[in-house]
Amino acid sequence: MKTINLQINWYIYLLQLIASVLLYVVLLHSGLEFVAKVLGVSGAALTMVTLISSIIGKKYVHIDKAGFSYRSWSQVNYLHSDEIATLKVTKLLGAYLVSVELSSKKQIAFPYWLANLEDIQRAAKEFNCPLAGVIDTEVKA
Repeated sequence: MKTINLQINWYIYLLQLIASVLLYVVLLHSGLEFVAKVLGVSGAALTMVTLISSIIGKKYVHIDKAGFSYRSWSQVNYLHSDEIATLKVTKLLGAYLVSVELSSKKQIAFPYWLANLEDIQRAAKEFNCPLAGVIDTEVKA
């Protein structure tokens, strides 16, 4: 199995920026000008820093035959294929979001990353685990 590199979820970054602007506007109209500036600017700045770190490769999610590897800031984490109990796929605005349920029942979601459904189906077959979510007729793992 080739390494699958999950793509950046532009939708969620856009939603975060919109939420920061809306929060700024609501707080500004509520008379909380200082709070509006602090929360609005810090929310937008944090979103942009996170997005830029994803673009330059400081954050990533890879799937290969060994399992998932993902990096958040300076920490690299691994989900080994033998620990993966279920791959879950959620369709949102035409994009597929992936989450993993481990055999310990711990759930790890990757909302900032998008996956191709065919790639996730191949990964489920490679890991010999069920694929849950989406419409049952769409998912044949």
